[in-house]
Amino acid sequence: MSDKIRISKNKKIFIFLIASILVSLSFSATESFSNNLKIANVSLEGRNPSSNSVTVEFDISWDNSWQTKINHDAVWVTVRLNDPAVVPTDKKLCQMKESGTNPTGTLIDSDSGLEIVIPQDKMGAFIKLDSYGKKNTAEASDVELMIDYGSCGLDDSNSAAVSVMGIEMVFVPEGAFYAGDNDTSTASLDQGSADSDPWHIASESAISVSNPASDGYRYVSAGNSGEGSTGSSFTLPSSYPKGYGSFYVMKYEITEEQWVAFANSLPSSAARANRDITNSSHKNSDSVINRNTISCSGSNVTCSTQRPARAVSYLTWMDLAAFLDWAALRPMTELEYEKMSRGPVLPVEGEYAWGSINITSATALSSGNEDGTEVVTNSGANAQYGTVILTGGDSVNGSGYDQGPLRAGIFATSSSDREGSGAGYYGVLELSGNLSERVVTIGNAAGRNFVETHGDGVLSTVSGYEGNATNADWPGIDALPSRGVTSAEGSGSKGGAWNSASSSLRISDRGDAANASTSATGYAGGRGVRSYDSN
Repeated sequence: MSDKIRISKNKKIFIFLIASILVSLSFSATESFSNNLKIANVSLEGRNPSSNSVTVEFDISWDNSWQTKINHDAVWVTVRLNDPAVVPTDKKLCQMKESGTNPTGTLIDSDSGLEIVIPQDKMGAFIKLDSYGKKNTAEASDVELMIDYGSCGLDDSNSAAVSVMGIEMVFVPEGAFYAGDNDTSTASLDQGSADSDPWHIASESAISVSNPASDGYRYVSAGNSGEGSTGSSFTLPSSYPKGYGSFYVMKYEITEEQWVAFANSLPSSAARANRDITNSSHKNSDSVINRNTISCSGSNVTCSTQRPARAVSYLTWMDLAAFLDWAALRPMTELEYEKMSRGPVLPVEGEYAWGSINITSATALSSGNEDGTEVVTNSGANAQYGTVILTGGDSVNGSGYDQGPLRAGIFATSSSDREGSGAGYYGVLELSGNLSERVVTIGNAAGRNFVETHGDGVLSTVSGYEGNATNADWPGIDALPSRGVTSAEGSGSKGGAWNSASSSLRISDRGDAANASTSATGYAGGRGVRSYDSN
């Protein structure tokens, strides 16, 4: 028997690449950001039929990687196999064979200064620096990961094409932090009816929320439908991720390129139709609207994008959940959002994700097509908000091109500091503005039932519900869990968007933190996180 699974001649390699974003930031917590991710020369190598394992080999590189005593960046790598004879293409997430740091079956050149860390669920691998320092370019050739091809539904009789996906992540370390900004922002959390001090989150233990006068934990409501009232009593369980524990978060909002790769990997025409963001329940057009350039066509719904590096809009909660399940990530909570934005320091009243109240909207872009190298040209810009009509870039094409989200990481340059780049404390970008961040709320029981399970790449196949996330603890899960996430109950939004007033971009603004909207709008996007385990 051959020692290789047969590989189709037209195998495809998916590379999630934020092209030509040159970022080197200097601020209190992080020295730099990684970017310009490339994965190439992907192949399937030695197969072991007795253990259903096969080695995936590839080259990887990205720019400006760092590791400090505070935090680090990493690339979350997942592997999918598909039988090229099956139409539509069904790219199935495969588990790694072993977990741990540089475990058996993995290989990375010791001279590269990189290491492979595979979490306990073995759904993917983090590739990161193996010691303190920074690299202008982190790179390694012939990286090897051993996967269990039985875990993704293939056996010795199948031909297989391989896809390797990389998503840039930032590590947020364990530690105490504050949620709230002294009642400056809408529905900011406080310690009592006569005490505007913020919540102090000092562990992942359960929190008893009530209506004290001071020195407690008081819920402040924005009055959304289904949201608890101000001063309501409840327990925030120990199982709900409060941001104290360490986790990884996507450095950028999901891009159009990432969404297209996801949509084009789904196993049935029905699943693809349900996740088609150009359909009548979403953008309702294949044209460019609010700078969303995705178009989809065909009976098996194949999508494409003109602007792969642009943050993707028109995502419902159900869409975001499906992507995160597929990518072996999970949703973030509203408290984790405050942690990744503010870090461990005391709040500044009315601050944005970069730790100050200074904010300037982008109004002008460099001339020419927006190919991923475009920059904002008006001085001091560090966010996208205020329904600005843009000039330059694609705006010359008129309506549909001049209002909407910008490319991922656009404010970060080789000379920008934290405020100038619009970065959170740990180095996460576009947390304030551009597109709103969908989160799991603490404002109702449906949100508080969340227990931070990760996606496993398996979406619903129930007729009429194909392509839905299936994690039973995630907000919006159907009464029949096999149908998956069918509503938005328990979710909300933070951070504001390109059409928001500046006040909505504040870290502690909770005006929509429990607003369980099911609508697909041109100002809604998202990103995912992954809880850390130390193996």
